[in-house]
Amino acid sequence: MEIPSSTSIPSKMKAWVYGEYGNVSNVLKFDSNVTVPQVKEDQVLIKVVAASINPVDAKRMLGMFKASDSPVPVSRTLLTPK
Repeated sequence: MEIPSSTSIPSKMKAWVYGEYGNVSNVLKFDSNVTVPQVKEDQVLIKVVAASINPVDAKRMLGMFKASDSPVPVSRTLLTPK
């Protein structure tokens, strides 16, 4: 399926990111330069205009699910050499 030519997909997007466990106010960072993921044949790209953090997301950032959780998302800023 092809994207109509009238649709413009930006190369960058804004996102709230974190790459370590800790207090939400300390680890959650706003990044206005995140690369928009490439859409595969069986996927769709949805434009989000408003979002929120669920209570379980805040608990995950605090590390309350470490024993059963998937790895913490890796922040791009943590990968950038200083």
